[in-house]
Amino acid sequence: MDTFESGHGFEDLPPEWRSVSRRWGHSLHSLCSYFAMFPPQLARFFVNWLTEPGDAVYDPFSGRGTLALEATLQGRRSFSSDANPLAVVLSRAKTRIPSQRALLKRLAELRNGYASASICIDDEPPHIAMLYSDATLMQLVWLKSQLDPRDDVDCFWIATILGMLHANHEKSGATRGFSISMPNTFAMAPGYVARYIKEHGLERPTVDVFAMLEQRLGRLNLPTAKRVSGRTWLHDATAPPPAWLVRERPKMIFTSPPYLQVIKYGKYNWVRLWFLGEQPSEVDQRLMASASLQRYLAFMEVVSKNLRQVVAEDGYVCFVIGDVRRGEADLNLAQAVWDNVLRAQGWHLHGIIADEIPQQRKVSRIWKHNSGRATKVDRLLLLSPTPRGLPDIVKPSWDAHRTFADTRT
Repeated sequence: MDTFESGHGFEDLPPEWRSVSRRWGHSLHSLCSYFAMFPPQLARFFVNWLTEPGDAVYDPFSGRGTLALEATLQGRRSFSSDANPLAVVLSRAKTRIPSQRALLKRLAELRNGYASASICIDDEPPHIAMLYSDATLMQLVWLKSQLDPRDDVDCFWIATILGMLHANHEKSGATRGFSISMPNTFAMAPGYVARYIKEHGLERPTVDVFAMLEQRLGRLNLPTAKRVSGRTWLHDATAPPPAWLVRERPKMIFTSPPYLQVIKYGKYNWVRLWFLGEQPSEVDQRLMASASLQRYLAFMEVVSKNLRQVVAEDGYVCFVIGDVRRGEADLNLAQAVWDNVLRAQGWHLHGIIADEIPQQRKVSRIWKHNSGRATKVDRLLLLSPTPRGLPDIVKPSWDAHRTFADTRT
């Protein structure tokens, strides 16, 4: 087997996950779309390479929970945190996965409760009401009032609903979501959506939310018994890590920190945040978003210091950091983080792996050229807290059927 050390063979790694079908992976990965997510193939490769079954892994910018799910599928203990409440719900749904039976039982309870409830939608925001028929909105408002994100079953249902709140419709007229046919998988500004509805003469579809949720559940390939691999919590990565996590000493931290003011996670998730009872502007205020390189480096300095307290002495940290456009040039942000932050902190650098992403897969392609725009190159900055070698690579079996039945508990 080949051993990949600093400067030797790193350029050969990306094809190991990029050559795999884009649609590879468990159906839970597509539970809800999310910005700037690394592919499950990448997470699978590194979990398989740098950890063993039973090891703990941690993602402090967990997003939609890609690492969390792959760690769960491969029998690792999975810890995830994020400052975005949307990300926390999506990640928790993939680390504390209820059985299909428990989910169907809860859905029946909600459906029966709705049948006798009196729902008022008069006070719902106009920009929400324009997306849904009155009958559909009444069902959503009922579910919004009844589901508790602190409960594992309810949290999973919330995550499923978030993924269906808006979607594009098929030419046949079939709908994959509850709303009018949206121009993108994320939510453009309310004014833009209102104009889109008017220009295309769209009518709000009347759908049965409960029936659509039951149909969706049948396509998710869930385990027969509840699967709990770890925990997820709301946390700002610049804040000190919880003491219990420090005691856990994860063997690998694998994460993609925010780039330089590329995405406003709250602004473009205003529909989903409505369902969560959150204000988009408040969410964006909590998240790192600055076009200033110095501020970004200061942010990464605090984050990396905190992670140094968490990772095992014989463990690994991998930052996935994309290049960004600065004027007419591309900035290798990963190299800047190493040169200006991590080197001085005493980390051991195994290498920086360039991973070129097909342009059509970059969500940020819709934005005009501006400062902070993401490019088609991600770089994987692979570190250890102390000098050590890398294990031999055992290539994953990409053709394996991705089910819970063939993974360890």
